[in-house]
Amino acid sequence: MDEKKESEEELRHGASNGDLEKIRKLIEEKSVDVNSRNKVNGWTALHWAAKRGHVTLVKYLLLKGADPTIASASNELAAQVTIDPEILSLLGGSADSLSPAKTLPIVPNYLAYPEFPYTSNSSSTSSPSTSCVEQNTGQRKRPSMAEEELVLKVRIANAPERDFIEVELPRDNLSLQALVNLMCEELSVDKRLVHKIRKLPNTIIRKDKDVKRLVNFQELEIVLRPCE
Repeated sequence: MDEKKESEEELRHGASNGDLEKIRKLIEEKSVDVNSRNKVNGWTALHWAAKRGHVTLVKYLLLKGADPTIASASNELAAQVTIDPEILSLLGGSADSLSPAKTLPIVPNYLAYPEFPYTSNSSSTSSPSTSCVEQNTGQRKRPSMAEEELVLKVRIANAPERDFIEVELPRDNLSLQALVNLMCEELSVDKRLVHKIRKLPNTIIRKDKDVKRLVNFQELEIVLRPCE
């Protein structure tokens, strides 16, 4: 990938992550085309910012000339991929056009915010000689991702969607609060609605020590407070 295409892909990646500072540098310092499109799906940075619900970033991109009339390869405008009414309004759409599926009270992040599709797999095909652990250099071994994060399987108890999603909790913050925050963010749950966290099949997570005892791929559920 040449430098121009790489910068354009960085722009879309930054938009998907809501990285406003990175977007500013690419547009204002490197003059990256704000309306550049992915060659496969035709998405622009505006599509990604709208899809991920980054309101401030959408406003910035529009200010810098992002064109909301550009359609993707599947003929979708940025306004048609968002679930945020404010973004829809910024892009000239109407809240009435949001489908019922987009206005559900709980839309899990893995459905609302799909992973950013990288166009290069070079990082995954590096040879052993270029791995993070160099042989015979005397350097300290760098922790692997598996060592740095605890992988958990989570879902909402008694929800129609019974499948789990996998989330990663940093091992340097194995606390109950961090676990609740992560689960609520990934499952799009208001923390005020959380009644308890259940380790399946029948154990309640009550304190930080309980979290520290969790193992990779442990199944957990958020139990919501009953409706009054």
